[in-house]
Amino acid sequence: MNIVIVGSGEVGYHLASILSRDGHAVTVIDPDPSKARHIQESLDVQVVVGDGTRASVLTEAGTASADLMVAVTDIDQVNLLACVLARKLGAKRRILRLRDTEPLEGYLYFYKNTIGFDVLLSTHDLAAEEIVGTVRDRHALGVESFAGGRVQLRRLRMEGEGPLTESSLAHSKLPKGVLVVAVQHKDRFFVPSGEDRLEPSDQVWAIGATNDLDAFEKLASKDTAWKRNVVFMGGGSIAGTVIRKLRGAPGISIKVIESDRGRAHALAASAPANVIVIEGDATDLNLLREERIGNSDVFVATTADDEVNMVACQLASSLGVGRTVAMVGKASYRDIYDLLGVGQAISPRILCANSILRFVRSGSPTAIAVVAEGKAEVLELSMERQETIKLKDLGMPRGTVMGARVRENNVMVPSGNDTIAYGDTVIVFTLPEHLVAVQKLFQSTGA
Repeated sequence: MNIVIVGSGEVGYHLASILSRDGHAVTVIDPDPSKARHIQESLDVQVVVGDGTRASVLTEAGTASADLMVAVTDIDQVNLLACVLARKLGAKRRILRLRDTEPLEGYLYFYKNTIGFDVLLSTHDLAAEEIVGTVRDRHALGVESFAGGRVQLRRLRMEGEGPLTESSLAHSKLPKGVLVVAVQHKDRFFVPSGEDRLEPSDQVWAIGATNDLDAFEKLASKDTAWKRNVVFMGGGSIAGTVIRKLRGAPGISIKVIESDRGRAHALAASAPANVIVIEGDATDLNLLREERIGNSDVFVATTADDEVNMVACQLASSLGVGRTVAMVGKASYRDIYDLLGVGQAISPRILCANSILRFVRSGSPTAIAVVAEGKAEVLELSMERQETIKLKDLGMPRGTVMGARVRENNVMVPSGNDTIAYGDTVIVFTLPEHLVAVQKLFQSTGA
């Protein structure tokens, strides 16, 4: 595969390193001659020194004949423009990395059609989702989000006997809007029918609306205390995203310690009722004791300073906090965090790079997630047929499940009697052997 990567930072370098080892022909674009020289000396890739927002530079890198163009600089505007140009130049597939996706909220599919990206990844959203899982003591072994986070695919392990193992799936107490799309039972991976029954220790992939999946997860796991006291160090964009995702979540109370007075006041003015904002320094031991931080369940350090995050987590741990989480800007610091006893180190850039790698290794150009190391894939498809048809009449092959339908930015988990119409976007779970057949179902008659 011919791949052009715009940007050689943490994400770009990590991608180029692994993709070149996988045997792909990789070309990296970066305007910094020293970075370009370093990557050329250390990796088996081609390097073009220049601005990835210039058509001449993209052309020199071979974008017109590229199977994939990945825009992963640290500047959102550069990545957006690179995607637009790559689409016009002829790159077959385009992945867009953004730090902040808030401007796209409510207009995701408008931007997708206008700019021409196939996959959108946000380092902030990926990191926020990891933190949300920790805060909620989520038992999911893995989470993939689609349709702006309103639909998810979660991988869970059935923890003993419970409501979901008492009867077949057709007669079990599945929350409305949740579909069990795959099961790993010992060495067997399969897409279940209504007659199949879940068993303890099975791994289960379930797709549905985020809130409905929370209910499913409670049924799948042993009873746990769902009350959480959480402290954030830093009230920046990642913390703000997590707070938005946790808005209205029962049993969760949040304290944010922010040293910048203006940011602290702005956050306090917009924060929901379960959030308390404190102006101060989270490395001040007296402040931590005064606020009884030691009684908290989770402490999350989200500043841009790796060393400060490290110190704050160690202080919180020494006071008795159950679990500490730290953002890592430098991927190499993750091992140091482990040695120092930080509970969880999250590198947004590495999360983004690993997500892109899964897409590259998928078997379909429309895949947006790979399941169980390639045993199944999640596709995002557009309905190109000039007709309206019920889902149950679409003729999807066995082993294929429609997880969501997006119509004018309205997202729903469809049932058999719901319709699919021209212009709809659908999220489909399928086995690799059905990839071609599934894609043909949504193509126009003349395709």
